[in-house]
Amino acid sequence: MPEKAQDFLKTAILLSAASVFAYYAKSVGEATDVISVTYILVVVLISRMTNGYMWGILASVFGVLSANFIFTAPYFEFNFTLTGYPFTFCVMLAASIIISALTQKYKKQKEEAEEMTQKLQESYQKQIQIERATEKEKMKNHLLRAISHDLRTPLTSIKGAATAIKEGGDKLTLQTRNKLLDDITGESEWLIRMVENLLSVTHISEDTMKVSKVPEIAEEVIAAAVSHFNTANIRQSITVEVPDELIIVPMDAMLIHQVLLNLLDNASKHSGDSSEIKVSLTAGNDCVTFSVRDNGRGIPEEEIPYLFEYGETKNQTNTVDTNRGFGIGLPTCKTIIMAHEGEIWVQNEPGKGSCFRFSLPLE
Repeated sequence: MPEKAQDFLKTAILLSAASVFAYYAKSVGEATDVISVTYILVVVLISRMTNGYMWGILASVFGVLSANFIFTAPYFEFNFTLTGYPFTFCVMLAASIIISALTQKYKKQKEEAEEMTQKLQESYQKQIQIERATEKEKMKNHLLRAISHDLRTPLTSIKGAATAIKEGGDKLTLQTRNKLLDDITGESEWLIRMVENLLSVTHISEDTMKVSKVPEIAEEVIAAAVSHFNTANIRQSITVEVPDELIIVPMDAMLIHQVLLNLLDNASKHSGDSSEIKVSLTAGNDCVTFSVRDNGRGIPEEEIPYLFEYGETKNQTNTVDTNRGFGIGLPTCKTIIMAHEGEIWVQNEPGKGSCFRFSLPLE
């Protein structure tokens, strides 16, 4: 139905209802003022429910004429000669028109405010998209710098060891040959871990920075990560502490498995004289917390703010491998945990090493 037809129908219904009510009020002896107020109220409603000034003004004129024609003696006749009527007519018409105009002005201002709010929301959404794109570009640049830096050393080491074996031939002792082969194996494993990290990041949706989560038994994910990591050549013992009851957590098990492997690898390689790595799980009301603790020498306080940022290591100290730093493992962990809407952090415990923790929401 056209907009004007809808406005006409609304106006006709409201005026008819007002006339019926006014007639009833007149029949039970109510004063003429009640009738006037009834029509003024209908003018407000019509102005609020229709578009433009025309319908409110028409309702104002109709109300004034109806009060004269139907509710003023002689009834059902126009009589403009009554004492004081011209003044009453003008006041009532002016009041109705002013109320109609004010109502339409308020309605227009409200529509303009809603339109402005919509524009601001759209602008805000665009700003968020721009910031997200900028952050993605920044992360990509940091990631590329980290990869270019961290790939160079192990590849150079592998090439050097392979060249030494090839050129040394039978001149190399068995011990030297085995040492070079161990170097090649170790660097190759590190490169494989880096590729796994990169594949983990690409598994996260670029548009939403979220992951597809399904309910998983947290204890089983920890057990799988520890079992996988124990196959490597490590010098520490690993202990696990989990609650007696099973804990079901919504997660991408493959990605959380990768986070645990990265933290275990970090604890094994960079905890110095640590002899034990402890993995634990605790449950709260709305989240669960995973912990990987070592009893090594800890992390310098000045490096903690940079541990989870791509390519942002402040200093190279004895805590990290001076050739490659922490690599991209910890920043990858942060990306994965943020995609799960969780948090990750590290705590130094003087004389007891360091402890990496991350939490995942239960819903």
